[in-house]
Amino acid sequence: MVGGMLLSVAVTAFLTGVTEPLEFLFMFLAPLLYLLHALLTGISLFVATLLGIHAGFSFSAGAIDYALMYNLPAASQNVWMLLVMGVVFFAIYFVVFSLVIRMFNLKTPGREDKEDEIVTEEANSNTEEGLNQLATNYIAAVGGTDNLKAIDACITRLRLTVADSARVNDTMCKRLGASGVVKLNKQTIQVIVGAKAESIGDAMKKVVARGPVSSCVS
Repeated sequence: MVGGMLLSVAVTAFLTGVTEPLEFLFMFLAPLLYLLHALLTGISLFVATLLGIHAGFSFSAGAIDYALMYNLPAASQNVWMLLVMGVVFFAIYFVVFSLVIRMFNLKTPGREDKEDEIVTEEANSNTEEGLNQLATNYIAAVGGTDNLKAIDACITRLRLTVADSARVNDTMCKRLGASGVVKLNKQTIQVIVGAKAESIGDAMKKVVARGPVSSCVS
């Protein structure tokens, strides 16, 4: 499941240049990686400037944008060097991230403790019944309908408003398939669930509308 999620967000980032889904997978779980990502991004842009590479990207600098602007007058003659830089920085990212993850034992997606592994069948279910059960379980995991005040979702995350984030059961959320739980403050949390985030969020709203759900017992 984690491999499929990472592949989907990586392909999205490569083709369209929209990197938010990929970055949010480790931004809160491993802030050190995000800091390194920011530094490496800055270095890559500095190198591109030194080499005199000019590319007329119209959106988010993905592969589609690259192909469309390649022969435009605004593009420099050495714009092909972006491909070489991409290969080089791919290797740098892989080596640096791998070393840091292992050195600090960072709990990035797929590296959670054994007790946090998925144990529910509905976490991998694509049926409506399975999705409804998964949504119900997530509501219970965040403290039940008594604690859940608002539900929103983006591409990879459930963005929830709760009465008290201390009542959220992080372990149960991970057992349901979440890569992590980020508690921004006492009332705001984000549950990283991958590409099913919007579907799960919509199902949670329907479950809440049908009636109360009790908090789970850890």
